[in-house]
Amino acid sequence: MKPRRFKLEFYDDEGVRHSITIDGQVTREKVGKLLDLVEVMAGTPRATASALSISPRKFDRLASTIISELKQREFTASDAKKAFETSFSEKIPLSTVSTYLVRLVERGVLDRTETGRNVSYRVKSEEPRSLLSLRP
Repeated sequence: MKPRRFKLEFYDDEGVRHSITIDGQVTREKVGKLLDLVEVMAGTPRATASALSISPRKFDRLASTIISELKQREFTASDAKKAFETSFSEKIPLSTVSTYLVRLVERGVLDRTETGRNVSYRVKSEEPRSLLSLRP
């Protein structure tokens, strides 16, 4: 693959301009990691749970399902998987659900509790603000 230059510029919440450049082989994986970094550093527009439910992204739709259907109780990754598949009549691998749940914990949307080998989640009582960021 021919070396290329990829430059990404963005502003964070405080108006600070950031610039990241890749010189060399640009892959989807590298760009995806950069977009994850941008999302963490800059924040993105907020949306409601109902807006997330119509998104084509499984992450957004899973988040919407959790916020609307599992908000009042503790749940497992299997519970979230089942709720997603019931809501959208679409399969989602348990490993994908687990990955997305970790991201929601990192964004401050969910609390995670480990009891031995069992892991459960709960939507934080305050409004889930950082999840409701749609990825650009």
